[in-house]
Amino acid sequence: MDLLLNLHTLPAIAAYAVFMLAGGASAALACALLAPIVRAPQTKEMLDVAMRTTGAVTAALTLTLAFCAVQARSHKTDADRAVRTETAAIAGFARVAARAGAAGEALQPAIRDYVRSIAADEFHTMTASGRSPATQRLAEALEEAAYAAAAGLGQSLADDMLQEMDAVEAAREGRLHAAAIHLPREFWLLILLLFSLVVATGPLYPARAHVIAMLGIQAAGLSALIAFLFLIERPFHGVMALSPEPYHTLDHALGLRADPLRHVRTLRH
Repeated sequence: MDLLLNLHTLPAIAAYAVFMLAGGASAALACALLAPIVRAPQTKEMLDVAMRTTGAVTAALTLTLAFCAVQARSHKTDADRAVRTETAAIAGFARVAARAGAAGEALQPAIRDYVRSIAADEFHTMTASGRSPATQRLAEALEEAAYAAAAGLGQSLADDMLQEMDAVEAAREGRLHAAAIHLPREFWLLILLLFSLVVATGPLYPARAHVIAMLGIQAAGLSALIAFLFLIERPFHGVMALSPEPYHTLDHALGLRADPLRHVRTLRH
C-alpha cells in the first residue's frame, strides 16, 4: 500500500513511464520467451483466432477502464463538493461568531487556527492516515469554545451558533469520508485479470521482432490508460489531487473580516 501511495506522488510522466514500461515489457517477454515453448500453429486460421481473442479481451479491458474512469471522476466531483461545503460551513460559523460581540470575537483566532491546520496538515495526510490528531485537537477546542460562547448569548443567537458548529463538524466528516473513497479492490483485480489475459495471448503469435514490438506497443498503450486511472483514483492524493486553496482563500477572508471588526469595536469604545 505504501508503494502504491508513493507512486501517486511521482510526476505524471514518471508514473506513465513506470506503467508503460512494465506493461510493454511483460507482453514482449511473454511472446519472446513463451512462443517457442507453446509452438502454436502459424496458420492463417490460428492467427485469425489469436487476433480475435486479443481484440475481444482488449475491448473488454478498455470498456472496464472507461467505466472506472467515470467512477473516479464522480468521486473527485463529490470530494470537491465536500471541500466547498466545509469551507462554506466554516465561513457561516465565522459570520455567526461575528454577530456575537466580544464572545464571538474571541472565537475568530480559533477558527483561523482550525482552517490553517486543515490546509497545512490534515488535507495532505487524510488519505493515508485519516483525521489528523493536531486538527482533531483544534476541532475539539473550537467546539468547546463555541459552547462556552453560546452559553452567554441570547437563545436565538446561541441556537444559530450551535447549529453552525454542528454544520462544521458534519462537513469535516464528509470531507474525511470523501478522502477514504477509492475504486473497490474488485475493479483493480478485474483490470489486472484482463490485462493478464491480453499478455497471455502473446505466445500465440510468432516470436518475430516486429510482432514482439507491436504486442509491446499495444500493451504499453493499455498500460497508459491504467496509469491514467491510477493517477485520478484518489481525489486528495497525488499529482492530480484537489488543492487546499479554498482553505487558504477562506483564511485570508477571515483575516480581512477580523481587522475591520476590531477597528469598529475600538472606535465604539
